[in-house]
Amino acid sequence: MESASGSITLKKATRKDIKEITELIYITEPEPELEWGYGSEKERKQVLEHLMKIKNNRFSLKNFIVARKDNKLIGMALLIDGKDIDRLTINSEKKVVKIQKGFLNKLGYIYSSIRDYFLFRECEDDEFYISNIAIKKEFRGNGYAKVMIDKISKMAKRKGYDKVSLVAKNDKLIKFYESLGFNLINKRIRRMVSEI
Repeated sequence: MESASGSITLKKATRKDIKEITELIYITEPEPELEWGYGSEKERKQVLEHLMKIKNNRFSLKNFIVARKDNKLIGMALLIDGKDIDRLTINSEKKVVKIQKGFLNKLGYIYSSIRDYFLFRECEDDEFYISNIAIKKEFRGNGYAKVMIDKISKMAKRKGYDKVSLVAKNDKLIKFYESLGFNLINKRIRRMVSEI
């Protein structure tokens, strides 16, 4: 196994990264229709790419960082200030509703968005939130996710945060994040927090 320590750099994402980010973030969402609307995978990815290109929404490009090794994009993270998450998420959802095809699909998306707003609290205002994080398959198992999370925690500290939070998508990830110092705060939604 190759050592990841110091071998990757994190940078703000640019427009040239959009296609690769789209492929990575898409695999992190178990129910992508709740994020980018109903339709085919291709249609949802087009919605995501559209959202990345516009400002002031959860998926705006400015909220993404990319991990690079030898100038190759190997991973990405979507990072959101806790105090901004509700506003940015609502802005994203408004844009998805406008794009969504079909009245029943629009209605279904609106219903699931409202339901999640009341039942699913991703993070608190005083937390730096890792909404999504992924490493390309061929680079997994080398410690890059750990390095990314360490560097993200340092970024959060520089921004004045004392906590980093995330939602683990499955039980295997809960164990992984616990090994990095995260504590399970809400078992039902798998919300985890790390004090930094």
